[in-house]
Amino acid sequence: MQKSRMTIDRARHRTDAVLLDLDGTLVDSLRDLTEALNAVLTGEGLPSVSLAQTRAMVGDGAGKLVERALQATGGDPARAHELVPRFLTLYEPIASRHTRPYPGVVETLGSLSEAGFALAVVTNKPVRATRIVLDGLGLAPFIGAVIGGDTLAQRKPDPAPLRAALRQLRVPPGRAVMVGDNHHDVEAARAAGVAAIAVSYGYAHRPPHDLGADAVIDDFAELPAALIRIWPRGTARLSAASASAAWTSARTVRTRS
Repeated sequence: MQKSRMTIDRARHRTDAVLLDLDGTLVDSLRDLTEALNAVLTGEGLPSVSLAQTRAMVGDGAGKLVERALQATGGDPARAHELVPRFLTLYEPIASRHTRPYPGVVETLGSLSEAGFALAVVTNKPVRATRIVLDGLGLAPFIGAVIGGDTLAQRKPDPAPLRAALRQLRVPPGRAVMVGDNHHDVEAARAAGVAAIAVSYGYAHRPPHDLGADAVIDDFAELPAALIRIWPRGTARLSAASASAAWTSARTVRTRS
């Protein structure tokens, strides 16, 4: 797929921010999560879970993931807190073994960073595991801030993680967009006063068009075009050539009216 690039007049406009979910948005991490989860479960004498089962459990942090796996396999969900450290000990060494960026992620992050957008990862995944994934997949150089599920007392859908990321990036909420695959991403964005874009290919527990986002994209490479469609007026000035190309691509983006 052809790379999308923007030309932004930095002398006239401030840098804007794109906040990004991790699992199911930037990377497909199901195989590594499932491997570590099953190591915990089999150690407890419980059956393994499938990739499809893990997919339905992801999104609310390590504690909820372990709790749901225990519940699904006949274990005691109340033991999740006790087993999370074991899960993380098993998961962190393999966190980028099979995990891969979705198509278009590396190129698009590079384009956005080059264009002057401030980028942050805001995820419910623990921050140490998040950094392992970002470093292992070569995404860390594009990211200016990382807020994990254990960075604050609150996690998405609470708006606090988004606000913390924006403080680090020094960008006001009205100049930012949250990109994610889960209703928690959209709910947190709304509460923080941030625009929201949903991806349709992730681990959402409900149809992406039902999440209430400002736009839905089917491929991460569509993100620059989607930003043009929803971006606050006056934020960025595109060159005529870049604008024409981006608007052509934007016709594939389904934007809520």
